Amino acid sequence: MKKVTIPQISVENYTTEELSKIFSNLQAEKIACCNWPEQFPYTPDAEVKAFHNGEKLFLQFSVTEKDIHSVISDNFGEVWTDPCVEFFVAPDEEGYYNFECTCIGRMLVAHHRKEKETEKMPLDTLATIERYPSLGNDNFPLREGENRWSIIEVIPVTALFNHKIESWSGRKMHANFYKCGDNLPNPHFLSWNKIDFPRPNFHLQEFFGEVNFE
Repeated sequence: MKKVTIPQISVENYTTEELSKIFSNLQAEKIACCNWPEQFPYTPDAEVKAFHNGEKLFLQFSVTEKDIHSVISDNFGEVWTDPCVEFFVAPDEEGYYNFECTCIGRMLVAHHRKEKETEKMPLDTLATIERYPSLGNDNFPLREGENRWSIIEVIPVTALFNHKIESWSGRKMHANFYKCGDNLPNPHFLSWNKIDFPRPNFHLQEFFGEVNFE
């Protein structure tokens, strides 16, 4: 099982430029496990950097991949079919939240619990998650060749909407980071922590790694 410590950095009023400066000094975690190489051998370059300030978790995903398009126009659509980065996090053993985000910032977030129906994030809560995509917010047709893009996500601790957690600080959780694109010319399913399962499936909490928040 992989382990990572997410540092706590004091930041209140910020711009994307200031966040980028902070991220430039942080170590990246590679999203590089190609768990199904026979069916899906393509492995784009993907990584994530993270820090928090207690109240908010700041994630920066950076990707280099070929032949992309952006089709999904609405939140809670099939975001995993576009160029997509994902953060699944389990505050406890009873379930996990999946934060899935396209290259233009369309999101799908839900809470999955054992023996209970999946609950989508309320729209007013989703609106509190800031997204800063380098490619802008508009859909686009196929862009052939090598494409580089990044997105910053700012996730308040209140986004864990079925938990009463006041701060990210001092928490130990389990999580995994993913990169996918089911309907792209080169479909792929990459993870940070290895998944030992016969077919692509990110919704397997037993394969999450350990995340410690300073």
